[in-house]
Amino acid sequence: MLGLLVKFFIGVLIIPIAYGVSAAFRQNFLAIQELAGSLHFFIWGIIGYAALHLLFYKPTPVYIFGHEAVHAMIAWLFGGKITSFKVSKDGGSVTTDKTNTLIELSPYFIPVYTVFVALIYFIIASSYPVNPAIFIFLIGFTLAFHIISTIEVMKVRQPDIVKSGYFFSVVFVYVLNIIVIAAIFALAFPTFSIKQFFSDFVGISAGVYIGIVKQLFGA
Repeated sequence: MLGLLVKFFIGVLIIPIAYGVSAAFRQNFLAIQELAGSLHFFIWGIIGYAALHLLFYKPTPVYIFGHEAVHAMIAWLFGGKITSFKVSKDGGSVTTDKTNTLIELSPYFIPVYTVFVALIYFIIASSYPVNPAIFIFLIGFTLAFHIISTIEVMKVRQPDIVKSGYFFSVVFVYVLNIIVIAAIFALAFPTFSIKQFFSDFVGISAGVYIGIVKQLFGA
């Protein structure tokens, strides 16, 4: 119980960071030169997946596989041993001897299929001149898949979310989603500067914290 209260308090404290990453991402997203004439492909990718999900088919097994694969990968990176990996149309599970907050919540903030698309695009574009339109569409499509599916999953009382506390999990996952997506964009689009993004988000967040302190203490 004490641990959940501490995480709730941490969740409250990082709300300015959530604002900071959002504002910084917006600023740097609008500056991506590669999207100057191709933004509609990105938007159509988002609309395309949203239409598929809401009107025709929810690729839940695909999401579950990616969700559990991220669990396993992050646990392995932390030195955990994977003893079982199960995926079915009704759900999935990973058994490991290592766990922490990052391992538990990682599938909610790592859009694994977007990472895969961005890596393919980066590898191909580094050696051959390619029209980025299809990759921009797929980045929008897979991001929409991740975000919509994650929102649906988080509405259910998932053990990972309950264990870390719902409020903390939502704020923490939101912040890390933006940071991970920014890193993906930096990989896919050379004019998206991850250094500038972090500089902006630190500056904006610090400004919010300073403003709150002044309001509270009249400094």
